[in-house]
Amino acid sequence: MKKLYLSHVLLFTVQLLFLLYPVTAQYAAGTPQRSFDNLKSLFPKSNSLMLEDRHRVWLNLTNTEGIFKQLLIGYIAGATNGWDSSFDAVSLDGNKLADFYSINSNKKLAIQGRALPLEITDKIPLGYRSAVTGNLTISIDHADGDLANQDIYILDKKNNTTHNLRNGGYTFFTQTGTFNDRFEMRYQADQKLGIDEIGSLTQELTVISKNKIISVNSRDTLLKEVSVFDITGKLLHNSRRIDTFNLEINDIQSGTQIVLVKTTLENGNIITKKVIF
Repeated sequence: MKKLYLSHVLLFTVQLLFLLYPVTAQYAAGTPQRSFDNLKSLFPKSNSLMLEDRHRVWLNLTNTEGIFKQLLIGYIAGATNGWDSSFDAVSLDGNKLADFYSINSNKKLAIQGRALPLEITDKIPLGYRSAVTGNLTISIDHADGDLANQDIYILDKKNNTTHNLRNGGYTFFTQTGTFNDRFEMRYQADQKLGIDEIGSLTQELTVISKNKIISVNSRDTLLKEVSVFDITGKLLHNSRRIDTFNLEINDIQSGTQIVLVKTTLENGNIITKKVIF
C-alpha cells in the first residue's frame, strides 16, 4: 500500500513548492538541483514579511484501510480567488482508490491559493472520488498562520450537517463515484455572519476612519493583531501583540480608497471590516 502512494506524495510535494515559492517557467525548466537553488535565491531572508503573511490548511481524506489523499488551501500575497497558474495546482488523480480536491474555476485543485486578507465568510467547495464503498474521514492534517487556531467547518450538504474539524475528523459513508457537490469548507457555522458594510458598527468591534487615522475599538475582548490591506490584498499595516482594547493607526498614506481592516481578537475571533480611508 505504501508503494501505491509514494509516487503521488512525491508529485504532490513538487506541486506544493509552487504555492510556497511560486516561480516562472524558466526556473522550473532546469535540472532539479538548479531549480531548488533558484528557489532559495528568489526569497532572501530579509523578505520575512511576505513569507510570514500566508495562512494555510492541509486537509486529509483517509479510511481505515489505508486510503490517503491530501489537499492544501492557502491565503498568500499575490494570489486571487480565481485560477492562478503561479499558485494553483490541478490534482494529478494518481491514486487509484480515491481523489480529494478543492474546486475553483471548474478545476479540481490539489493546491489552491486564495487572496489576502483571509475572510471569515469564505467558503470553498470540496470534491472527491472514491473507488470503494464505505466510510471515509476528512480531517485537518495541520495549519499555520491565522488558520492555526481558526475553526474550520465541513458542510455536508447531503446529510445537512456542519462539523467543526477542530473537534475531530468528519466520517461519512460513501458509494463509489465522483462527488463534487456534497462538501464545502468554511470558517463559521452560520454563514449569515460576515464582513460589515462600510461604516457600520457591530457589538463586538468598531472600526472608524477619521482625520487620516483608523481607530479600532473592541468592546469586551483584547485586540491581538490588526492588519490593513488595500483592495488588491497588499499589506499596508500590521500590529501584533497589542493587548489593549483600542488601537489607532496613523502610518498609512491617506487617500480616497477602500481598505480592509482584519482584526484578530484574543478569543480567536477574526473580524474583517471595510472602511474608506
